[in-house]
Amino acid sequence: MFAYLKGYSSYCGKDFVVIDVNGVGYKVYTANPYEFKKEESVQVFTHQVVSENEISLYGFKTIEEHDLFLNLISARGIGPKTACAILAMKDMNGLRNAIENGDAKYLCKFPKIGPKTAQQIILDLKGKLVAPEGPLFTNPSLAEAIEALEALGYGDKELAKIRSAFKESTASVDEIIKKGLQLLVK
Repeated sequence: MFAYLKGYSSYCGKDFVVIDVNGVGYKVYTANPYEFKKEESVQVFTHQVVSENEISLYGFKTIEEHDLFLNLISARGIGPKTACAILAMKDMNGLRNAIENGDAKYLCKFPKIGPKTAQQIILDLKGKLVAPEGPLFTNPSLAEAIEALEALGYGDKELAKIRSAFKESTASVDEIIKKGLQLLVK
């Protein structure tokens, strides 16, 4: 629902941060809330999770963390809290390499990951994790368009094409989605 929040961090809890956006405080669960300094101006890329008991926002300082989080929760047996625990280790390249090389032992070093879950992660995510090329984009329209395309079912490889094609673009979200779909169909 929300691609990102832009405001300032007003409070840090054990596993969340409160982002004040024009006087409204959003409770955003994050891998490491202590990365956020109180009263610091921030842009947080978000993902909304709806369950039987609650609606939660998960937030990330970079789009790379956001995308990796989405991949992790797509694996069977990995929920948002476990994905945040994995991201808190700050070993994204090691995680990608372990999945691509089928190294279940390496994955077991992450919190809440046992041998069966590690094998399931490898099975579900092998070939789906693409390392970002060059600097990550900061264009909010592009971030929102990428999230919309993810919701349509496009994977990291297709989205990497969109990121590279529109990284310098000032186009609106709708224009990026429209032109991006045309690019993906070719």
